[in-house]
Amino acid sequence: MKKLLLASFVLATIGANAQTKKVILHDYTGVNCQYCTDGTLVIEGLISSNPTTFIPMQIHTGAYTPASSAFKTAEGDAYNTITAPSGYPAGSVDMVVYGSNTVLSMGRGSWSAAYSVQAAKTAYASVSIANRVDKGSGNYEADIIVKFTSVPTGNMPLNINFYILEDSIHADGAYQQSNWSGGPHGGASPLTWTAHQYVHNNVLRKTLGGAWGFTGIIPNTPVVGTTYTKHIAFTADATWITKNLRVIAAVQRNGTVTLTDKEYVNGEMMKLSSFFKTGVNNVPSKLNIVNVYPSLARVGDVINVEYNSTESGMVTMNVYNMAGQKVATPYSSDDVQGGHTMQFKTALYDITPGTYVLEVVSEAGRQTQKITIQ
Repeated sequence: MKKLLLASFVLATIGANAQTKKVILHDYTGVNCQYCTDGTLVIEGLISSNPTTFIPMQIHTGAYTPASSAFKTAEGDAYNTITAPSGYPAGSVDMVVYGSNTVLSMGRGSWSAAYSVQAAKTAYASVSIANRVDKGSGNYEADIIVKFTSVPTGNMPLNINFYILEDSIHADGAYQQSNWSGGPHGGASPLTWTAHQYVHNNVLRKTLGGAWGFTGIIPNTPVVGTTYTKHIAFTADATWITKNLRVIAAVQRNGTVTLTDKEYVNGEMMKLSSFFKTGVNNVPSKLNIVNVYPSLARVGDVINVEYNSTESGMVTMNVYNMAGQKVATPYSSDDVQGGHTMQFKTALYDITPGTYVLEVVSEAGRQTQKITIQ
């Protein structure tokens, strides 16, 4: 019961802010970095504690990622340059200078506190990934839709960003994590690494629009209630595993007066497998639950619920047991039309093994889906 009351308090805070604020972390890391796996552990903890409001992005850059590495990206190196990490792993939380820092990057020990500061901020825009199409042969298209509910301060340029990330890359062969010697765990991997056990997740593979995104879509002073749309198209590299790819859409300030002028406004994330194949009608109603994963969920897992709506407005997710009793309301947000991901961790509520009904309700309708938690 205490867990449910705590979750209700968090939900009330989210409701007061209208949109759910999703915080984006850049983790600057490298395969030859003996301390960098500790950054992965911090990320896993943040995902576990804040599944709905945290989006991590692990960027392999700097001296600990060889120039020949397939993980290297020009955009990642650009982020590394402007954030000026003094060591690795380093992180930028929403691209904001934290505390007494004088640069955008900070050590892993500060990520959680910086996340809390950003998560408490009001999100004055909602971002969605809409009209998603899988055209075949690795080609994809989508619309990034942004809607503002209040005007940001500063009369500052606002850019739209789009990122492609890959999960579950086995850390061996060309991707082997190495150089444990001198690390914080006596030279041993903190993740008990053996072949095919330690995997790289949240790996930045590609950005569209360069490091700072697409310009000219959103005016410096956006009109409240107006939707701004950027159509994007891309081809997935043949070496990437499609089922492990995720995409992130974000709105970012792009001023140049102070470092914090690069702050992320908000973002959204979906799996690439949620793009609809050309000619297949996978959205039969105005509101649709598109994807729920993992398919075999266990108590303590973070459950992801991707939904699509053709209308903007308040969206709420409830969880019911088979007796029809509501056991959780993990999500409530004023979301712009399009695709979104809602996440919740069963351990934050009084959820035990069994079958449950997920209910997604919005102005566009109501959809339900059963899930089994082991």
